[in-house]
Amino acid sequence: MPPKSTTRPRHKPIVNFGSNGTSRKRCTSPAEEDPVTGTATSSKKKARTGGPLGSTNASASASGATGTNTAPETTLIKKRVRNRWGVSPKEVPPEAKLTQRAFQCFIRGLCGMLTQTDILPSSLEAQRHYDKRYDNVVDFHQHMRHLIDESRKAVSAAMELATKLVKDAERISGPIANDIARIPEVHLATVFTMILKAGLQGFCPDLEGPVQSRYNQLHRHLAISGFRFLSSSFALSTLEVNPKKIKMERHRPGSLAQSVKNGVEYKARSRLSQVRFKTATEMGLRKLVLRMACVEEAHSDDEHRNGVCYTRNKPGRNPVPAKFFHEDLDPAAEAYRKRNTKPGQNVISESPSLFGTILPPNVPVNYFTPEFFNALTVKERAQYAKTCVAFPLEEFAFDEAHEDWKKMGKKEFMEMYGNDVLEYHDIPSQEEIDELPKSDVEDDEEEVEIDLEDTEDEAEDEMEVEDELGS
Repeated sequence: MPPKSTTRPRHKPIVNFGSNGTSRKRCTSPAEEDPVTGTATSSKKKARTGGPLGSTNASASASGATGTNTAPETTLIKKRVRNRWGVSPKEVPPEAKLTQRAFQCFIRGLCGMLTQTDILPSSLEAQRHYDKRYDNVVDFHQHMRHLIDESRKAVSAAMELATKLVKDAERISGPIANDIARIPEVHLATVFTMILKAGLQGFCPDLEGPVQSRYNQLHRHLAISGFRFLSSSFALSTLEVNPKKIKMERHRPGSLAQSVKNGVEYKARSRLSQVRFKTATEMGLRKLVLRMACVEEAHSDDEHRNGVCYTRNKPGRNPVPAKFFHEDLDPAAEAYRKRNTKPGQNVISESPSLFGTILPPNVPVNYFTPEFFNALTVKERAQYAKTCVAFPLEEFAFDEAHEDWKKMGKKEFMEMYGNDVLEYHDIPSQEEIDELPKSDVEDDEEEVEIDLEDTEDEAEDEMEVEDELGS
């Protein structure tokens, strides 16, 4: 038997695989002999395996042999639980970043946190004050009178809070304080009046309590309502909040989300409307044709793809203006279609228009098919009661013998073509319109409307349309 070697074993490299799948080599520390099995085990491996010297798992992992449990040890990484009440930064569209920052600045101002180092104070005292109105009292009527008297003092107290907030913001130098100092005191006083009359001592949400608590939900409601009030009152114009978008969303709920979703299509359709209006103006067409051409909602979302001029179906649109737009106002697009369309390819797409559910405002009544128009409610049909007629019936619209309708005045056109068109459309009477509830009458004072009344002087009408669109 040869004598046992006294030389130290060489350090063999061990290959480890990192988290990215790449291998890297390292040398083991000087080996230590296990007194039981006689195998070499490094001190680092002892610490890593956590077992005694010479354990089966340690030996198997070092030599590559199969042991009782050869599964490698893995460290479980817990994923961060998302706060279902919050909004991820990735979920905020770029065009809403300024509004989000203005809302955050507004909340910090209500809390009195004018710098980045300010923290929200404890809400225990504020919660006790709020809970007083729900206490069990002997004389309930006296308790209610006391609460009413306190609410009457809210106006003067709110003005003091607003004045103090603006003065504190003016004394501090920083982006948050500078933005809050630009908000008028009168508007801030109105918001603080809302807070105090709701039974709160001030704006101090409970960050340690549940989000869905009555106390925190009241703060949430007041924050959103106050921000909407300031935005629609142009009090946050210096914070780059667009009040027109807020009023548009209030007038047509969901319109902002729809405009963001279809932003590209809206821009393309806007350009299409401008080109058609310019063509109609150069052709000297009737005023009502110009009016319909300048309304973006009256057009479909058209595009050229794979040599085909696609026009998505727009529900309710009369084929007469659609055909007139494509064949008379789009000569370039029509020429492109005839040159590049291959046999067997569809020209009209089967998919509906992205804007098919939106009723175009202030378009002539025969923009719609009679079947679609007559199925609308009285309120919807009343919007087009005075919009008159733009096109004759299809049998005359594209007949070369009746081309004179394109430049006729109102009286002559209605006698020859318009009255025949109105026979198919159920125009609501003035009595039906008067019977509508006042809540159903839309307030359009904030919207810019274009007069659709036809006149005799068509040349003067064209100049009037151009001036209104330019403004």
